Amino acid sequence: MFCQNCRTQIADGAKFCPVCGAAVQAAVMQRFYAGNGAVRQGIPAPGFSDRVNDPEILAAIGKSRRAAMIFAMFIVPLPLIGFLIYSSKSDKMETSDALKYGAIVSAVFLLFAVFSFFKSRSGNSYEGVVTDKKEKETYRHRNSSDDRELTTQYTTFVQTSEGKLKKIVEYEGSQIWAYNYLNIGDRFRYHPQFHFPYERYDKASGPCIYCVSCGRKNPVEADRCQKCKIPLLK
Repeated sequence: MFCQNCRTQIADGAKFCPVCGAAVQAAVMQRFYAGNGAVRQGIPAPGFSDRVNDPEILAAIGKSRRAAMIFAMFIVPLPLIGFLIYSSKSDKMETSDALKYGAIVSAVFLLFAVFSFFKSRSGNSYEGVVTDKKEKETYRHRNSSDDRELTTQYTTFVQTSEGKLKKIVEYEGSQIWAYNYLNIGDRFRYHPQFHFPYERYDKASGPCIYCVSCGRKNPVEADRCQKCKIPLLK
């Protein structure tokens, strides 16, 4: 049991919280962790979820990847089509130039789509503990140009269970997940196959539980994502 007032763990049978003195009957939080796909309402007990290979979660991840691939198939030829339309409407560009420049830009789009696809499937899962977090202002190249812009870099330092040191680097303007979700001392697992890849060991100490498929924030008491309805890692 945990005190609802100060979140201190309370021994079974205690009538008052040993830290803040709150009455147990008015301050008990439900802790519940069930395996094998059972409903998991309430505050989860510490531990990693057995839902990593849940069929509903895997099906949702596969559906998202297929949707991304279909979207990329429509996006890739757009520059080529756009250049050809421009050349047909204007005398400032020949058809041959439109084909050349359109093909180059479309090829860049294709390479980016392929890189994003393989990046989402690459990497190894690991377990680690956050040892430090730092943020600093730094200059970063804007897209592929030589121009640099001032931005904030957020770095989360991790020591894995194998003793290796890792750095999770995120930048202002992008998804800052690890830095905002994980605190110093938190034990977690990294699942590269998921849209939101970080799973806390002690989920009750976190502000929420993220859906691994759509990235939606959910209350720690919830069993399923409030948006896409798939099971949460509890």
